[in-house]
Amino acid sequence: MSSDICVRFGKRLRALRKHKQWTQVYMAEYVGMDRSFISDLENGRKEICIRNLELLATAFGTSISKLMSRL
Repeated sequence: MSSDICVRFGKRLRALRKHKQWTQVYMAEYVGMDRSFISDLENGRKEICIRNLELLATAFGTSISKLMSRL
């Protein structure tokens, strides 16, 4: 397991997106983010702020704590 939390979060985000069968483009439009930002998050190149965590948690029908648990 990677020691970098951004990489671990990115893997979780990608898995959740794929489970929903969403493309990065669809997900970006659905949550109101740029597709390139989604890509950067999934690849651990960007850090996420609390507001965007809330947007993603809502989009996936979960809480921020569940989204971040055991990373």
